[in-house]
Amino acid sequence: MIAKEFEEFILSHLDHYLIPAEELAVFIDTHNADHVMLLLANNGYSRVPVITKDKKYVGTISISDIMSYQTKHHLAEWELTQMDIGLMVNDKIETIPDTASLTDTMHKLVDYPFLPVVDKTNTFVGIITRKSILKALNSLLHDFTENYNIVPKDD
Repeated sequence: MIAKEFEEFILSHLDHYLIPAEELAVFIDTHNADHVMLLLANNGYSRVPVITKDKKYVGTISISDIMSYQTKHHLAEWELTQMDIGLMVNDKIETIPDTASLTDTMHKLVDYPFLPVVDKTNTFVGIITRKSILKALNSLLHDFTENYNIVPKDD
């Protein structure tokens, strides 16, 4: 359980912790693999969220996911490049609801560099990055005593 004062402080510094879907590179599950591989390679993205045309979250995709799918299914390059990425999506990264607590978010971010955020209808809302949480924690460590006094408990 995070102390109420710490949580309030961190949340006040997380004004940009959620990167909205509109500001992110995302792929539609019907995009073909060659298009996705080209964009991933040229833009330096290691992993990108995948959604449906209705903005429902499907998973994430990386070049290694595409290559693993090709190897697993013994596909020639020409076969792979024309396939929809919906078949190749990685669904191992846990999502978090847009109502998730700071505690739940931090626990899940230990294992992933970012977490996809979805609403109650599984519509993709955006991502929360480990970097944004670490920035907020850095502010806590450096600025907390500007607004609060820390007093040790009596034994």
